[in-house]
Amino acid sequence: MLRLPPIIVCFLSCAVFQSQAQTKVVGECAITYDIHQISMKGDTSSVGQKQIFIKGNSCKTILKTPAFTQTLIFNTQQDTAIILKEIGLNKFLQYILYASMQPVNLVASKKNGTISTILDYPCETITLSWADGNSMEVTYTNLFIPTVTVYEQAFKEIPGLVMRYQLTSKEGNKILYNANKIDLSPITLNVFEVNKSNYQQIN
Repeated sequence: MLRLPPIIVCFLSCAVFQSQAQTKVVGECAITYDIHQISMKGDTSSVGQKQIFIKGNSCKTILKTPAFTQTLIFNTQQDTAIILKEIGLNKFLQYILYASMQPVNLVASKKNGTISTILDYPCETITLSWADGNSMEVTYTNLFIPTVTVYEQAFKEIPGLVMRYQLTSKEGNKILYNANKIDLSPITLNVFEVNKSNYQQIN
């Protein structure tokens, strides 16, 4: 039987440990994305911003545009989620089934060999394609991964934190989300609280 010297055994053990510990799990973080629409001619226009707050199993997303603000609050351990909509002075609250947020079946995923850098984090890119003809190019860093990845359901299988993603419809329309800020500081619980008296509940 082959016997390895102790120093080699130690080196191999450390290498295995480092590869397993390469991606750090982050239990609290906040991400801000700038949103741009890209025309068929390649022209880019600003649409708004999307903010993500993650703490443990809880997640809050805020989509802000000039026309409206929409907030989604959910916990991956619960069946229901809350949607808040603000259109002008009107505020609405709606409960939805968390399961209903599942996307159309993924039919293909292809990794690109390109390595890029976003906000000083090394990133790689993967292209996802769905049965309905839509596709998404996702650029992520695998240095760490949040405890909740499904603030976009398509990110369920992405092994890291998404820094940029571009959704392309089957008609060729494109929406680009680009991270401009990552904050790994602790998040207070009141971020996920809702004063329901300020909203009109809808079904």
